[in-house]
Amino acid sequence: MTPANPAPKRAELFADLPPHLYDQLLQTARICHIRNGEYLFHQGELAYTFYLLQRGRLRLVQHTPEGKDVTLATFSEGDLIGLLVAISSDSYPATAEALEDCELLALQGAPMWQVMQQHAPLAVRVVRMLAARLHEAHERIRELSAERVQQRLARSLVRLARKVGVKQADGSIYLDVRLSRQDLAQMNGTTLETVSRTLTAWQREGLLDAGREQITLIKPHDLVLIADDLP
Repeated sequence: MTPANPAPKRAELFADLPPHLYDQLLQTARICHIRNGEYLFHQGELAYTFYLLQRGRLRLVQHTPEGKDVTLATFSEGDLIGLLVAISSDSYPATAEALEDCELLALQGAPMWQVMQQHAPLAVRVVRMLAARLHEAHERIRELSAERVQQRLARSLVRLARKVGVKQADGSIYLDVRLSRQDLAQMNGTTLETVSRTLTAWQREGLLDAGREQITLIKPHDLVLIADDLP
């Protein structure tokens, strides 16, 4: 890690934070770099630090007692990682793996907690952010328990398109993230064989183009219909 530069990119969370409080946060901040495939932190480690992703993409993977890996979330530029556990001095619930070379601003949880106590609007923003993530987690649980695999898979692709999609001239959407079939299987609580079979069928129907760890949604609207279980 290296000391933070004088003006690192701000997260939306800190948009209206007074300069003196933002400087207080940055006093113990550091810039860190990790390469594609390396780990930022591991599941079970005590969390004193949270991160603002300045460049690159990561995924959060949880290792289950049964020996399976489940991808809980993907992060892109501007996202905060590990905030809740850092301010509560808890342990990281999952492992953060770089999907490409990344640059992050590492911030300490204790100063963040102090600044939240001094600036109520920041505390409110944190509560709203956590509430949104909790709602998203509940949606994922509902999807895993009640929806067909094809519906869950389509919803995952649509969600990724909104987050990391790059619209092409022909109207298709390229998912700008390394994404294997195994990743999709982990994200949707299904098997590699089921994901491969479904993607092959959709590619045959012209809905998408699935290469090695790369996917382009050729007919994103049709995938939205599948995700919403509409004819």
